[in-house]
Amino acid sequence: MADFNITIGRDSTYQVTKTSETSTECATIYTYTVEALAAESITITLTGNYDNATYTSNGVTNPLVSPQVVAFSASLTFSFSIENSGKPGVFYSTDVNVVNTTTVEPIDAFNFTVERANDGAKCASETLTYDELTDTPDNKVGQSLKLVRVSLDETKHEYVDPGTLGNDLNYTHVQASSTSWAIPHNLGKIPSVTVIDGYGNRVHGDVDYVDLNNLTIKFNTAFAGTAYLN
Repeated sequence: MADFNITIGRDSTYQVTKTSETSTECATIYTYTVEALAAESITITLTGNYDNATYTSNGVTNPLVSPQVVAFSASLTFSFSIENSGKPGVFYSTDVNVVNTTTVEPIDAFNFTVERANDGAKCASETLTYDELTDTPDNKVGQSLKLVRVSLDETKHEYVDPGTLGNDLNYTHVQASSTSWAIPHNLGKIPSVTVIDGYGNRVHGDVDYVDLNNLTIKFNTAFAGTAYLN
C-alpha cells in the first residue's frame, strides 16, 4: 500500500507532507518531507514503536535519534518503520512531533500519530523462537536437564529423561479376569510378551499386534494375571 503527498501541516513558513507509505507482511515504512521557505531548524521527536529511523538533508542520510534537531535550507525527509506486532488485535503506533525551533519560542508544531494496521500473524521472514514453533511442548516448566527428541509418529517434539536412553523399554500390564486382554503399552515397538496367571503359571495366548503401541492377547478361558512386555 502506498499513500502519497498527504499534507500533515502547512503554514506560511513550512509544511510537513507524507510522501510515501510502503507496507509488507513484516513492516510498514513511512516517509515524510519537511519543506521551508527559508533556512530552518526543526526538532523531530518520535515516540512509541518504531525502527530504522533516518533523515536526509542535502543528499546525506543519517540515523534519526529522537529528539533530533536538524538545520536545513529548503527541504528534508525523514522516515521510520513500524513492525508487525505478531499479536492479533495489537497494532503498533508511533507519535510524531515536528517543531519549528528557529524562533526563540516555537510557534509551529505538527503532532500526529501513525498506526500500522496488521493481521497479527507472524511475518514470513521472521525468525521464531523454539517455544513459538507449532510442534514443540507447551513450556519448559519441570523439564530441567531433559533432552528433546522427535516423537514416534514424527509429528512433534517431546522432552525425554536422558536416563531412560539406552535402556530397553518394557511395560507391565495387570489384567482382571477376561478372555481378551487389550494392552496399550506405548513402547513404540513390537515387544515380546510373557503372560503369568494368578497362580504363577505361564500361559500362552494369541497375540495380535495392533500397532507399535497397542496389542491384544486372546485366550480360550477367562482368567486374571499379568503380562510382561519387553
